[in-house]
Amino acid sequence: MTVLDVKTFKPTSNELLLDAIRDDASPDYQARIPEATVAGVQATMKALQTYRPQQNEFIDALVNKVALTIMRTTSWLNPLAEFKRGMLTGGDTIEEIMVGLIKAKTYDPARDALESELFGTAPIEVQTNFHRVNRRDKYKVTVNQPLLMSAFGKPQGLSQFAAQIMNAPGTSDQWDEFLLMCSLFREYESNGGYFKVGIRDITNPDSTTLGADTKSVLSKIRSLAGTLKFISRQYNAARMPIAATPDELVLFVSPEFNAALDVEALAGAFNVDKMSTSGRIIEIPREQFGIEGVEAILTTKDFFIVADQVFETASQWNPASLQTNYWLHRWQVISASRFVPAVAFSTLGGDEIIRLVDPVIGIEPITVTDKDGATVTDVKRGEIYQLNSEATTAEDSGLNAGVRWSLSGNTSPRTYVSFTGVLHVGGDEGGALTVTATSTWLDAENVMRNGETATKALTVSGPVVLAAWPDVDNPATSADNADRAVTGIKVKGVAVSPTFTVGTSTYTVTVPGGTAAKGDVDVTAVGIDQGDILVKTSNAGKTITVEAASANGDPVYTITVS
Repeated sequence: MTVLDVKTFKPTSNELLLDAIRDDASPDYQARIPEATVAGVQATMKALQTYRPQQNEFIDALVNKVALTIMRTTSWLNPLAEFKRGMLTGGDTIEEIMVGLIKAKTYDPARDALESELFGTAPIEVQTNFHRVNRRDKYKVTVNQPLLMSAFGKPQGLSQFAAQIMNAPGTSDQWDEFLLMCSLFREYESNGGYFKVGIRDITNPDSTTLGADTKSVLSKIRSLAGTLKFISRQYNAARMPIAATPDELVLFVSPEFNAALDVEALAGAFNVDKMSTSGRIIEIPREQFGIEGVEAILTTKDFFIVADQVFETASQWNPASLQTNYWLHRWQVISASRFVPAVAFSTLGGDEIIRLVDPVIGIEPITVTDKDGATVTDVKRGEIYQLNSEATTAEDSGLNAGVRWSLSGNTSPRTYVSFTGVLHVGGDEGGALTVTATSTWLDAENVMRNGETATKALTVSGPVVLAAWPDVDNPATSADNADRAVTGIKVKGVAVSPTFTVGTSTYTVTVPGGTAAKGDVDVTAVGIDQGDILVKTSNAGKTITVEAASANGDPVYTITVS
């Protein structure tokens, strides 16, 4: 960052100035030009008049090494120079990159990751601005030899003469730089624009409501300083998601506006004490804002993208007029960032943030797809399906298209639907299923209002996918059955199928008399309490149903008595 020395200029004696130039001069110059403190100023002046090459070297040193330093202390200084970014060390372009946010997606381990998820791209929102050198100015000044020699006659004449040489181009350069930086306020408005906040006019000292108006303005400034801490797209010209902390903020104001502000109250907006606000409040002439009604602009110290590429002098001796022409060159990047928050406070009214409500007006019919992607109307036991539905909105923006899923009618605890709409059908499901999709959008005017819904009835088909009927000799054959197996059933002392068949739920047993009652059945259970076993018989006394009723959907075994 370029920082100008603003110390008061103190003229230097001719002797010290001449010797300082001699110390850094060429060997030929040192050999021919005597030290001023030893030989005297007059001897040095005569030597310079005698040897033209050394005179030119002296004048160059006076302008390049002395006058440029003097220029920084005597010329008018650009009050916005603190926001410059130093010298460009290479090239003529500053690249500015802003990266946006990434949209989250719901993770569900049961949902298939298809090709688009595994191999598809997910580009990030990125914007890039290039700021190139756009100022190449030069300021010409002529040094007359007789005038230079006359400066030797005064004790501090040389340094005063150097100050006169560079004061005009230095001040001109600084003023032009200031005007160009101020013009960026208008350029920003024409390239996306500020977020405008309407305020009352507090620049009229005769106003009868000045106190209340000033309090209102301060409240809005403090409110915006707090709001900018949170990411938003509203407050920058590029409409990128950005935020700024209070210690980054700078308030540019017109002098009339600043005179009416309560500086101590304003300090609270930046979380600093009253004495520290001078670096946060920069006065700009009202006409330099160049935007009608704007009295203040709240932005960050990164608003300006200003950097020097060339800042030097060049010279040319004119023998016809005994003069040396000097040019002060200033090449710069003069630009502004569209990625920083910038809020303009205007007496002509402000912008309104319009929230897109886009209410839900319905919900699409539910579709069911199997693992092959085919649409189905019934579901099979032991399979997984994807449910699909979206809420429909008035503007079809997709902002409020989300739904939540629910399931009813299932008899098996293994039948359920995930929050992403993946339906798992239990292998022992025996019920008729109903799935429901409900809009997640809430009406801001009536948050208790139920969302739009869509339902679909599903028929369950396919064979019952059960764990094996436990082996009498090895009841823990299946880990799934070990905790709830029915290991033996006897009717009137006769065992039912001594060796059970996997997947079979109906058995026949021959007992004396051909009939049996509930009391004739003996059941042995493993892993569950006897109280959880329910034994039923038909009215005809020909069929006995044994149900392991520890949970809905547990196997049901039917024994026919003959």
